[in-house]
Amino acid sequence: MKEEISSSFSSSSNLFPYDDIITKEIESWKSYADCLRKQDRELFYKMLNSCYKYSSAITTKGKEYSTTSVLISILLEHHKYLLYQTK
Repeated sequence: MKEEISSSFSSSSNLFPYDDIITKEIESWKSYADCLRKQDRELFYKMLNSCYKYSSAITTKGKEYSTTSVLISILLEHHKYLLYQTK
């Protein structure tokens, strides 16, 4: 599964060059993901890949803030989920 996820976000940078910041950020977390149990690793990559929805905002902040932008995007996604669950 890890290889599938890795190849899916590696190839996205060719199709969407503005997503390159996100792709590099996700790749930088690979050693962390490798230490997770398989089930957690799959969820971790799913969570990180959700950031592609916010690629324009992440790209606007630039690579100097890529980790912060990715984390804020994850928080936003989670917050939206929680709000929709309470309605």
